[in-house]
Amino acid sequence: MLAVAVGTALAITVGGVLSAVPATADTVAGVLATASAVPYPKGHGLWSMGRTGFLTWDDTGATPPRWTRFSDGATTSFAAGHSVLGSRDSDTVIDMWRGGVTLRDMATGTAPLWVDLSTAGPDAQEAGAVGSTLFVTTANATGGQNLDLYAPGDAAPSKRAVTGLPANATGLFAVGAAGTDALLSYRTGSGTTARHHWAVVDLTTATVTAQRARASDGGLALSATHVAWTEPTATGLTTVNVLNRATGLVQRFSPGAGDLTVSLVGDWVTYARRDGLRDYSPDPLHALTARNLTTGATRKLLDHVVTAVDAPGDAIGVRGGTAAQGEGLYRIAPGTGGVPVATLVASSGEPTRVALLGHGIPSVIDLSRSRSFDLTWRLSRINVEMRLTLRNTRTGETKTQTVFPLAEQATDFEYAHFDWQGDVARTDAPELPTGAPAGAYTWRIDAKPLNGIGPDLVATGSFSVIRSRTQPHDFDSDGSPDLLARDAAGRLWLGDSFSTRYGVEYSTQFTEAYAKVVSGGWNIYDRIEATGNLGGSGVGDFVARDRAGVLWLFKGRGDRTFSSRIRIGAGWNTYDRIAGGSDLTGDGRPDLLTTDKAGVLWLHPGTGRDTAPFAARRKLGTGWGIYTQITAVGDLAGGPAGDLVARDRAGVLWLHLGKGDGTLAPRTRIGGGWGAGWDLVGLGDADRDGRADLSVSESYLYRGTGDWHAPLRPREETYPMRWDYPTEPFDLFA
Repeated sequence: MLAVAVGTALAITVGGVLSAVPATADTVAGVLATASAVPYPKGHGLWSMGRTGFLTWDDTGATPPRWTRFSDGATTSFAAGHSVLGSRDSDTVIDMWRGGVTLRDMATGTAPLWVDLSTAGPDAQEAGAVGSTLFVTTANATGGQNLDLYAPGDAAPSKRAVTGLPANATGLFAVGAAGTDALLSYRTGSGTTARHHWAVVDLTTATVTAQRARASDGGLALSATHVAWTEPTATGLTTVNVLNRATGLVQRFSPGAGDLTVSLVGDWVTYARRDGLRDYSPDPLHALTARNLTTGATRKLLDHVVTAVDAPGDAIGVRGGTAAQGEGLYRIAPGTGGVPVATLVASSGEPTRVALLGHGIPSVIDLSRSRSFDLTWRLSRINVEMRLTLRNTRTGETKTQTVFPLAEQATDFEYAHFDWQGDVARTDAPELPTGAPAGAYTWRIDAKPLNGIGPDLVATGSFSVIRSRTQPHDFDSDGSPDLLARDAAGRLWLGDSFSTRYGVEYSTQFTEAYAKVVSGGWNIYDRIEATGNLGGSGVGDFVARDRAGVLWLFKGRGDRTFSSRIRIGAGWNTYDRIAGGSDLTGDGRPDLLTTDKAGVLWLHPGTGRDTAPFAARRKLGTGWGIYTQITAVGDLAGGPAGDLVARDRAGVLWLHLGKGDGTLAPRTRIGGGWGAGWDLVGLGDADRDGRADLSVSESYLYRGTGDWHAPLRPREETYPMRWDYPTEPFDLFA
């Protein structure tokens, strides 16, 4: 038995199933709704579009279907458990609940029709609706389906059987409408004999007026004058077919390959490949294109399409977007001269073009706290090729990197990540990395959409690099230790080391700035030793002893240059070995170690004052004449303070662990085979793991373990320093 409720107020009919939801107008990245556009729910698919509003559903299923009113953007949501579909070409919504189907007129707030499917016939199923006419299929004796039309009546709904369909038709569904005609999709047969069909049904007579087989279940569209559908070809292309309903003639054209949506707007047919916004390659079929059925002229309407549905007034509704107006619902209707025009009627506030929605770059990055730093940008979509440029505004040194954002890089699908190793390219040798100097930086991203939709995104910002912990031998504030070397002509050169995740690379810059670090004449000194921040400047310094025994301090400026020398004192020629860079007293200031010709080891505690950088010396022990080289290495073995390594005449290397009170623990044997010709340099933390390391003749690196029992890892080869001048250096200093 059938029942109907005609003209009943919607709120009463539903009994509280619907609830009003306040409209919101979000704006993202400067994409605004037009003055006449209402909000389109983000993440919602488009079901149908009428004269007064449209029906959407949540792509994720998290929220119920929603009807949005064009006049004011007010929304109506359907309660959980209700299955809701849109009626074609109208403001009617199909509401299925507990075996019954209700047609709801969202314009008037009434429910003109209710059908109890349990009494409609065997296997009764809803098969769409056109306006206030409901389509219901029932099983027949031949294994096919019959189709009945239900419409509001005076006392009960009227029921009419559709004639003209084959008895073995199945999968019947109303997919389009035009005036009093409806367009059906159905199939016959099964397996290899399965065929797809379309049929036009006159709703006034409930009869099929036209039908045709088609090669696949592709796009379908109906207008008052034409029927359009798509079919694949043997060559892999897709053909758009348009039947003139008056003449019976069919014109065909193949715009390309793929599953195309097809619609009719006046004397124009529109087509596009769906979901091109997330594609990774350009394709002309991403755009919604209209083609004139008389002249063949084409016109681009939208940059991409998600869904297209029929709309009243010889129009269609399209969920899609343009780079100019962004994402939302567009009404495509004939304009001047019948040419289709796209009008944004509901905006989601989301950009179609690639847009920067936010970033995770702080204003200050402390590169001494981590070996690398994760730079992030939140983009409106990630199918881009992004060119990143980081630039030091003082030095001009840059880091450029091509970034292809990947979904698996973050929990948020739209994030682009770059794991910055704290490096920039050398100005004189761009193929070689160097540490990023402290100071002000700018970042710039150039994101090119891989699908060709919209212009490139260009966005910029700024940040500062600091290093709260200084390297003992860092003369250019780039966080990496440097080497000092003097050639046979008496010129002092500065060499830069930089650790990458693949190892440690050594190289030397030879720009004009480096040539001026210290002018010629350094052959007046017989010893040069890097000391760390000895004079309180916060960056690396070094001392040099002249041949008269006077010790001089050269304070670093942190920009690869040094201040004029400061006299420390005379009488330093009593020492045959000098080692600097370790803090043995545990006060945070580097100290100096020396051995005199009698084999006595002396500690010169650092004061942090450039005019008097050392306190009175302390005697640490005797018998140090057995060593051919002593090297202050910093905290190599995980003790409370800096350490010292010493090589004896037999080539055995020994560790003297610093206690933190200005004394050294008894020596621990590291190993033999440390040749007398090797230059041992305690260059600091070369691999940026927080532990000091040991360099040997700039060819090998022994990384510190932090364990005094075995303080060094096995040696690793490093890229040799490139000393690009005629005479090889004969002195290499820490």
